Amino acid sequence: MSGAPRPPGPLPGRVNEGMAGRGPGKFIGFFRLVDACEQPGCPVCRCLVADARQYLERLLYEQVTDPGVRRKLYASWGFCNWHAWLLRETPDPAFGSAILSDDLLRLAIQRFERRADREVTSHHRVLGWLWRGEAGSSLLTRLYQRRQPCPGCRQTALSEASYLRAMLQFIDDAELDRAYWQSHGLCVPHALRALELGGDGDQARQLVGRTLDKWRALRRDLQGFIAKHDHRNRQPFTEAEADAHLRALETLTGAAGVFGPRAEGERAAGRRGRAH
Repeated sequence: MSGAPRPPGPLPGRVNEGMAGRGPGKFIGFFRLVDACEQPGCPVCRCLVADARQYLERLLYEQVTDPGVRRKLYASWGFCNWHAWLLRETPDPAFGSAILSDDLLRLAIQRFERRADREVTSHHRVLGWLWRGEAGSSLLTRLYQRRQPCPGCRQTALSEASYLRAMLQFIDDAELDRAYWQSHGLCVPHALRALELGGDGDQARQLVGRTLDKWRALRRDLQGFIAKHDHRNRQPFTEAEADAHLRALETLTGAAGVFGPRAEGERAAGRRGRAH
């Protein structure tokens, strides 16, 4: 499998005419999952990273001045760390990201100044106000902690659920079965999310069963890698053993950045928002 990510394709949605003949009721997300199974790591993580890049690219080139987009970014104090740094991976991001950053920095300055001006006028008392709060916390810090989820994370939550539902829906599909068999399998966080979506159904049990086979094979590679570090060993590492420690990191935690410090909370907030 090639380690190079494929260019981002369309977000999950109904199948287009070019793919209509590949199976009744199948979505673009299904075919993207099949393609992602050819790449290293969790196939859902691969799709989400590609989707995040595409979302940011579209935002930079088409939506930097959109009032609705601006309102969401104001409410979330901008992007989360992962989506902010992903901006660098879009084509020619400097101009669009500069426009967004200038607006968000203006808002941050206003928030600090406005909150301080309501309470004090003295420069020294401003600093004191900024750090006064319950249990020593800053009032402004608590406002920041209650900010809305990152808009990129909300989009990721939608895509994540769509891909996992596609895997559950088509778990018995021969094309997906062949693709998943050659993949590295789901990461632990996405296997848990699949269980959340699939409940006690047969589809979820089948998906978890096939995923456990992947994890057991990874353990064998890890154990081979560990055992061959014995000074008496004369056998070289196999290709699978040599990168097993890296594959294990993604299997246990997901792809880099996909599950950041706030990501799960922001996704949960996004799911609650969709339920109302």
